[in-house]
Amino acid sequence: MTKTIVISILLIALTDVALQLDNALAISSVASSVPATYRLPVLAGGVLLAACCLLLFTLIGSNLIERLNWLKPVAGLVLVVIGAKLVYDYVRS
Repeated sequence: MTKTIVISILLIALTDVALQLDNALAISSVASSVPATYRLPVLAGGVLLAACCLLLFTLIGSNLIERLNWLKPVAGLVLVVIGAKLVYDYVRS
């Protein structure tokens, strides 16, 4: 049981790092167009806003999935459709 918990925590951490890297790229691309004197506050604010949004939407999503039993299969189906579309677009191009 402990091994399962450790693996789950590592997978969640890996996913979180991947999502944060995506946010970092988006924030840095926005900050690159800002004058140098404002760049650090824009970067810091963007990272803070992204972290707050990630926490808020995770809490909202987990509460919704806990309360609405039908939402978990629907969310799984949406993920499968998005994954299939990504694979299709990758193979097509």
